[in-house]
Amino acid sequence: MAFRGDIKAMVLGTLQAEPLHGYEIVRRIRESGGAGRLSEGQIYPYLHELEEDGFLTAEWKTDTGAAPRRVYQLTPNGRAELARHQETWRKFVSGVGSVLGGEMMVKEVRNA
Repeated sequence: MAFRGDIKAMVLGTLQAEPLHGYEIVRRIRESGGAGRLSEGQIYPYLHELEEDGFLTAEWKTDTGAAPRRVYQLTPNGRAELARHQETWRKFVSGVGSVLGGEMMVKEVRNA
């Protein structure tokens, strides 16, 4: 299944509202219940890959009063990749909903 463990899509989704540092990305993904026991150390290979693919940019923030942190944000290509993931997810949920008889769920996904 395409969505099992799709950490990259969750990272992109987490960053759609604002730039964040790695620890905060992990915290928000954990709070959503979407990644089980994802640790801070596990997120960085995904962040680096997304950055290499041109979906994220990163810069060091030193003016926060805390230790310097690398903050990630979506690029235009990252937003397009997120939109692709969202559409794929909508189709998946719609298909599963139709098989399971969840007409109300399918309607809600289509209206999202």
